[in-house]
Amino acid sequence: MLSCILAAPVLAISANASAEGTDLGHGFNLSGNITVINDYRFRGYTQTNFKPAAQVGIDLTHESGFYIGNWNSNVGWTTGTSLEMDFYGGWSGEVQGIGLDVGVIQYAYPGADMEVSPNTFEIYAGVSKGPFGLKVYYTPTNWFGYADSKNAWYFDGSAGFDLGDGWSIGLHAGYQVLQNVTNADGNNVSGYFDYKAGISKDIKGWVFDLSVVGASTDDLFLSSQGHPAGRVGALFSIAKSF
Repeated sequence: MLSCILAAPVLAISANASAEGTDLGHGFNLSGNITVINDYRFRGYTQTNFKPAAQVGIDLTHESGFYIGNWNSNVGWTTGTSLEMDFYGGWSGEVQGIGLDVGVIQYAYPGADMEVSPNTFEIYAGVSKGPFGLKVYYTPTNWFGYADSKNAWYFDGSAGFDLGDGWSIGLHAGYQVLQNVTNADGNNVSGYFDYKAGISKDIKGWVFDLSVVGASTDDLFLSSQGHPAGRVGALFSIAKSF
């Protein structure tokens, strides 16, 4: 049985949300981001067998709200490659005080040698108001290497609170709806919850974050050491946008 996993986060930024980057003229802005983290988690599950990851992304945005981007990370679950590359594009803006974000993302694993391709395509749409956000993802392709797993859904709720002096709190809860997916014991999993809560400190543009993360069905798959990949864990990351 193919043991398949989850992939990377959407790191698309709002075209109007960041002052970082380089003004290219004609309304275009180019920005980037780097992150070092002790364990790359996606929707509650480790992608690096509980080991560190180095991640880098780049975004091209326009004052109209349109954006395209690329994000990359090392991973440890595919065969034939240890690289994940995500490509995304969409539009974000505000309508009558409500933030909107719609777009698409392609998760790619160049060189992956698996029975079912882990490459996955998602469509997303989100709304936000103040510190709260809700985003929905739909997967019309097979879901990260599982056969006959089309039509998965993911519901992502988040909240962020500025505490002042560079401190902030971030909260996340999500629910993944699955089709024809089994866990490490071969039992069908129709869905699971994941969560993350943390506190961060911005020091001269360097963001230090400490969070707790996990999933309600922690044994959807196992790490290379045989541990439930969604078990509760602590994440520590350092990130910089430029």
